[in-house]
Amino acid sequence: MAYLRAQAAQIDAWEHLGNDGWNWESLLPHYKQSEHFQIPTEEQCAAGATYDIAVHGMTGPLKTGWDDNILGANVTSLINATYTSLGLPYIEEVNGGNMRGFIRYPATVDRELNIREDAARAYYLPIENRTNLDLYTNSVVQRMTWDKESSDSKPRANGVQFTDASGNQKTVSAKKEVILSAGALRSPLILELSGIGNSA
Repeated sequence: MAYLRAQAAQIDAWEHLGNDGWNWESLLPHYKQSEHFQIPTEEQCAAGATYDIAVHGMTGPLKTGWDDNILGANVTSLINATYTSLGLPYIEEVNGGNMRGFIRYPATVDRELNIREDAARAYYLPIENRTNLDLYTNSVVQRMTWDKESSDSKPRANGVQFTDASGNQKTVSAKKEVILSAGALRSPLILELSGIGNSA
């Protein structure tokens, strides 16, 4: 899968909308912290792989880079010439905040094993045997539950209701915090089903 960060202007827009501290400069260290960038080989560079090491992390869990199937330099130069004729420049680093133009972008890949890297390989598999971790597969979150002692102005989630793989409704309670991370489409839906946002 392609490893592409958003435009710096898109990230900066979050702060302009009222999320203080959510901007490109403040989030870049976190992007780097999660990444294990694999510097391209000479052959990959000859085929068009370019990068700026300053915007990449080297010690994070998610491996990124180019696989061995990157097409030859002749393809890169032909596509680049086409884009340039349309006014779109070649960009040296797609993950540095400017992604408008043509580039041979990196992917989430473990180059040594020649396999796709993903969140499960990077984050889950290394800790799957922890005794304080339960994974519910094929389950659907219905809504978050709320601490009855929290106020309307400062609601505090204390758990999640979900339907498990057998169709049973269950509730999991949190001791410390609930982190909602269901993507750009599902997160707003779950919030609305939980009473936050537009009512149905």
